[in-house]
Amino acid sequence: MKNSNYIKLFLIILATVLGVIIICNLYRNYDGNKNNRSYLSKYVLSINYNELTNTTTELSSNSFIYLSYIGNKNVYDNEKKLRKVIKQYDLEDNFIYVDCTDKLTAKNTVKGLDNIFDVGNKEIVVPAIIFYKDNEPVDYIDSSEGLLNVSSFSWLLDKHEIKEKE
Repeated sequence: MKNSNYIKLFLIILATVLGVIIICNLYRNYDGNKNNRSYLSKYVLSINYNELTNTTTELSSNSFIYLSYIGNKNVYDNEKKLRKVIKQYDLEDNFIYVDCTDKLTAKNTVKGLDNIFDVGNKEIVVPAIIFYKDNEPVDYIDSSEGLLNVSSFSWLLDKHEIKEKE
């Protein structure tokens, strides 16, 4: 009788350990896949990098182009915070997400951006947000001095007098 109780106890412990391992692996896969897609792309217009030149000719006034990449947890978490500001200012229709992952260099810059956006000699470090007014790029913020954050975006909105929705 004692041996059967030990066997039952062993099987319960074994099943519990296996269950915990399976749950941990599922969560790790979910968390890894989450970082391999953009959080913002679900809420705003998302285009390919190759479509960028055509899209910039069709922008409305007060539009934003967000250049970013996937695979980085900090960028993903930052996009969650950025989404709140976009919603707060009602910019979903004026915000465009561009995935630059395939064009990214080791310095987090994108080759060819200087041909699309006139920023002088300076390289744009992604993630970056470029502000368009009347179909022309007017201003931008990038990650040259650290990862682009919500306060930088709020500063850009305030600088160009873009008001929150009421």
